Amino acid sequence: MKQIKRFASYALMLTAAVMFLVACSKNGDPGPAGAAGPKGDNGANGPQGPAGPKGDTGVANVIYSAWLDVAYLPDTDTSATGKVDTIGWYAGIPSAKLTAAMIGKCDVKVYMNFQTATDPVVMPLPYFGSFQVNYYLQPGYIVLNSDVRASTITYQGNKYYQVRYIIIPGGVSARGAIDWNNYEKVKAWLNIVD
Repeated sequence: MKQIKRFASYALMLTAAVMFLVACSKNGDPGPAGAAGPKGDNGANGPQGPAGPKGDTGVANVIYSAWLDVAYLPDTDTSATGKVDTIGWYAGIPSAKLTAAMIGKCDVKVYMNFQTATDPVVMPLPYFGSFQVNYYLQPGYIVLNSDVRASTITYQGNKYYQVRYIIIPGGVSARGAIDWNNYEKVKAWLNIVD
């Protein structure tokens, strides 16, 4: 009888252990997610972080013009016989901020809009196509040279052949990340507004 009692108690303990293990097994599907709890209050602000290192100089010192009307004048040559020939055309764009000290230490880009402000076709100068337009710098002026009279014209209320300049003063190391021949990219990079 003692052995039966002992066997019964071992069997009961073994049954309890098996039931415990079965109850703890991960064979069942997870239950549904509970509802989100209420939002807690905001905590206090943390301490002020240390100041970061000084960044590179930005493009705030860039100088640019509006779209300008340009009137070309004839560049003439008088021969020994007194005959006057037009050998080209030139126009001066005043730029008071283009000083003698800046020339050679800054970058100047000039663009021409071959179409209208509402339908622009902007090309960088120098331009060598069906005609040629080039430029050089003098203190206070950007001088345009052309083999044709490329003056700004107004046709049916729209202006054609306007120009704009951008002066990037020295003091900032050169960046190769901009395509200066792509006016739209230059405008976006320098935050220029039409």
